[in-house]
Amino acid sequence: MRGRTAIGRAVGLLLLAAGSPAAVFAQDDGLQPYQLVRSLQLVQDRIAGGDHAALPMQAKLLEMTDARLRAADAGDFKDPKNFRALLVYGMSGGNPVTVKAAASRAATDPQSLAIAKGVVAYLNGRPAAAIEILKPIDPMSVPADLGAFLALVKGSLLATDEPATALTLLDEARLLSPGTLVEEAALRRSVGLAATQGDAARFALASTQYVAGYLYSPYASQFADSFVSGVIALHMSISQDKLADITSMMDPEREKVIFLRIARRAAIDGLSDLSAFASARAEQGRNGKGDQDDPRAVLYSGLSTVTSATIDDVRARLGKIDRGKLSESDRALLDAAQAVAGEVVAPVRAAAMNETEAGPAKSDAAKPAETEAASQADAEELPPVEGAMAEQPAPVKPADAPAATSAPPAPPTTAQAAAEAQAPAPAQPETPSVLPASTPAAAASLDPHDPTDAAMLKARRQLDQIDQLLGAAPK
Repeated sequence: MRGRTAIGRAVGLLLLAAGSPAAVFAQDDGLQPYQLVRSLQLVQDRIAGGDHAALPMQAKLLEMTDARLRAADAGDFKDPKNFRALLVYGMSGGNPVTVKAAASRAATDPQSLAIAKGVVAYLNGRPAAAIEILKPIDPMSVPADLGAFLALVKGSLLATDEPATALTLLDEARLLSPGTLVEEAALRRSVGLAATQGDAARFALASTQYVAGYLYSPYASQFADSFVSGVIALHMSISQDKLADITSMMDPEREKVIFLRIARRAAIDGLSDLSAFASARAEQGRNGKGDQDDPRAVLYSGLSTVTSATIDDVRARLGKIDRGKLSESDRALLDAAQAVAGEVVAPVRAAAMNETEAGPAKSDAAKPAETEAASQADAEELPPVEGAMAEQPAPVKPADAPAATSAPPAPPTTAQAAAEAQAPAPAQPETPSVLPASTPAAAASLDPHDPTDAAMLKARRQLDQIDQLLGAAPK
């Protein structure tokens, strides 16, 4: 009870203090480091649940805790709770200089000092050194308040080289600290890792749990990045019904934005069915009563069929889009799509004119051969091979932070200009990979020697280049 009272006093003093941390300590200089750190955790847990108003409180508590730990002496760290608080403070976004200096004054067990050394390396951006120090330490063997953060840090460090081990560590972090910022971060990272591993079931479960508990976290935009990339990467393993089940837990506006982002990525990656589904859901809105004229949904829907047989209808829809309602990047994408559509139509019409000039005799002579070929194909149709799976693109590795969007140059006037003026920008570490538009099976079936197919292939390549330039997320 005394511990809870002290923690309550720490938060109360924070709310009442109008000056520096020193003013707070002048009112109550008996607060222990573990009491301040626990107060910090309570505020962070509120933030994870969607209380954005608590963000300034987090900044102030970090400042207060830093000042208290800088002033701590060897006597303070005789209490193991205070040294664990120092480590938790470091893994909660604390100052590595403070952690290193305070740890040097503490007389504690070798394992705790090793964790402090690993935390300092982690905070200073030396992941290889951090994992070498922390890897032998089992988070389940230390007190839960420390173990949860340790599992989260180790899981983050091992995500690239040992993703399966990282997922296990993230599960341990959630087990040790449910309903907290630690669980929010662990779930968010699990979504991206599951997609990278091609584990559709785990991806769907982690996404469902995140949406149910942390949709309004200030870090939810990072979840959205991983979720959209994962849906694209696992599109052959996740049904549209499952996708709809997950998004139905969101509020209508967030659901619409998610579907718009999926529609855009799917359209540019040549996943026509997924793009059409997501575009329709974005246009219809919740229960089919949404805005039917959202220009983004119309644009992304058009992109999904920009190289199809209904190209004239697509061009008409694209022409009716209100450019004033699009972001600058999407206006450039619209210009490029219209130019691409124009180039697709050109060889089709040219081929039709050549066929007309050749005369009806040639067409009539070709009909029996076409009929015979079709009959032979029907007769020779083979049953599916047992165990065979459709070709699936390599998984997209989503980033943990939102991708930066490059500012596009002036909109192109032709598809050729789009290809020359909008060459792919150098890949940035935080930008999710974009699957080449030419990789889906639909593109693979096109004949590069056929004028129409060649135009379609060129269009897909140009759209892929444009997307790499503009970034993956609509505004």
